[in-house]
Amino acid sequence: MFERRKTLVLNFILVVFIFVSRLQTFGNPLIHVDEEFYLFGGGRLLHGDLPYLQFWDRKPFGIFLLYAAFHLFGSYRVLAYQAGAMAAVWGTAWLLFRMGKTIAPATGAFVSALLYVALLNLSQGEGGQTPVFYNLLVTAAVALVLRGITQPDRKNPDRHPLLGMLLFGLAMQLKYTVVFEGIFVGLYSVVWSWLECRSLSKTLQKSVLFAAAGLLPTFAVFCFYAAIGHSSEWVFANLESIFLRGHGPSEETYHLQLRMLRAILPLMIGLIATGFLAYKKASEPQYLYLTLWACVACLGVLVFGGWYPHYALPLYAPLALASAPLWRWKEGRTWVIVLLCVISLTGQYSLRKHRLENGNRQTFQAMLDVMSQKPGCVFVYQGPPALYDTPYWCPLTNHPFPGHFHEKIEAHATGVDVMQETHRVLAARPEYIVMEDPLPLQENLLIRKEIFLEITADYKLAYKFQGLNHSIYIYRHT
Repeated sequence: MFERRKTLVLNFILVVFIFVSRLQTFGNPLIHVDEEFYLFGGGRLLHGDLPYLQFWDRKPFGIFLLYAAFHLFGSYRVLAYQAGAMAAVWGTAWLLFRMGKTIAPATGAFVSALLYVALLNLSQGEGGQTPVFYNLLVTAAVALVLRGITQPDRKNPDRHPLLGMLLFGLAMQLKYTVVFEGIFVGLYSVVWSWLECRSLSKTLQKSVLFAAAGLLPTFAVFCFYAAIGHSSEWVFANLESIFLRGHGPSEETYHLQLRMLRAILPLMIGLIATGFLAYKKASEPQYLYLTLWACVACLGVLVFGGWYPHYALPLYAPLALASAPLWRWKEGRTWVIVLLCVISLTGQYSLRKHRLENGNRQTFQAMLDVMSQKPGCVFVYQGPPALYDTPYWCPLTNHPFPGHFHEKIEAHATGVDVMQETHRVLAARPEYIVMEDPLPLQENLLIRKEIFLEITADYKLAYKFQGLNHSIYIYRHT
């Protein structure tokens, strides 16, 4: 009875902490262009449109399927996806607490779970970015294998790693970058199996079984596209296009790398402490396993690059967990508590800054009010894709994500000639064109110039939102 009551109290504290941490964002449809586009894509899926065909992106099918479920809530769909994200954060944090108790005192494990929640706000994780959801699947997979290590099932030893690899397969359908962590967990399970049975044939069989489980969801999606005669479109979007992207300017890359380093550097102390315990407690394999998980997650980010702030989000689960053993030492306890307080306050400041920079529910409604005065098609060259998830969406292009038009690195990576596609869209005379201030280092300025020639000739400014560092402009056809 006492344990049950304690669990309820801890869950209550965790839920309240998550709610307060993310309160500023609830109901805001303009948190980040990515999740705006996922929600739009989920809505198109419900209308019978398919990713890679009627609307193009290189994200896996699963993320649009997930957001299609949120889109079923109609006018409450923004709140629905944010509530779903909150539930995912709770599930991930609770699993981190449970795993943390295998390497640290219960209080330290719980504080590390709170630390994970707070860290998300540092890197644009206050809404529904893909890692907010797939961190739950990855953490659950890691936890399953950890349970197989610490509490072996002698009757069915493959059950936990097999389920874990299947969860990784589902996570890959939210974003493919989890593949590194999936390979690590699969290889660790194979090595563990070899040490247990010392049978080469059985180990090879298990290797094939684990790999098949991890690839099953992606293979199922590929088979679907092959069955409808569009396997080549799936292959291009999911495999080939990523290698066709250009490289960002070195100045911008350096700035993004520095920002990510600042976010994760304080967590390295916990990783070093957990690594030290892994060395001192070699007979307790959970220390080594969880240390390796954190290291592989960092390696995955290094390999994939990109360096956008939200690319740090997959690191926060393993690195927050690695901070739990610091609770064993007085100085460590002080460090973790101070870290939690500082990150929580900094995160709230970041949320406020993002709201002032990108707008909020009132900003979005003001844009819709302007468009309702003269209804017509909208073309978002640069700005919030949420404007597509309205009655003003028209299929002017099957490449609606704004970045595929204005980002320089995407110029040869999306399967279309961007200039020709721009001319095609402008020839359709959209009623509204949405722009932002130029980004000289990142933007394809030739496309911007072409669009502004059209705006100068036939459009007038209908609305302007002034953010902290940039503005959003809506031009109406005259």
